[in-house]
Amino acid sequence: MTDNIDDKVINLFKKSSDIEDNKEQRFFKGFQYVKLTKDDNGNYFKEDSLREYAQKTYYIVSVMRNNGLSAAIYKYKVPYNSLLDFLIFFKNDSSCGEIIDIERYIPEDLA
Repeated sequence: MTDNIDDKVINLFKKSSDIEDNKEQRFFKGFQYVKLTKDDNGNYFKEDSLREYAQKTYYIVSVMRNNGLSAAIYKYKVPYNSLLDFLIFFKNDSSCGEIIDIERYIPEDLA
């Protein structure tokens, strides 16, 4: 039996009748967000655990650069504590390329 991967993906920002009825769509400075207070097991999040997890996480940032006749993609492995500085660098110096994707990278030994 094959599983359709789309069946397992949850769109957190999909409009539903519950959200529309309760007007629970929330925005912060023009950006839509969803508030999560529990993990997949129903346990409340703990600040220390979330910080420890974040410190071990990296982000793969894909940057497109024009190399004369064509474009190239550069992938940077950026630690959590340097991500904001990295993003600001590209915001302030557009000649270095254009960020086209950011994905979270979790080392395999991280549980």
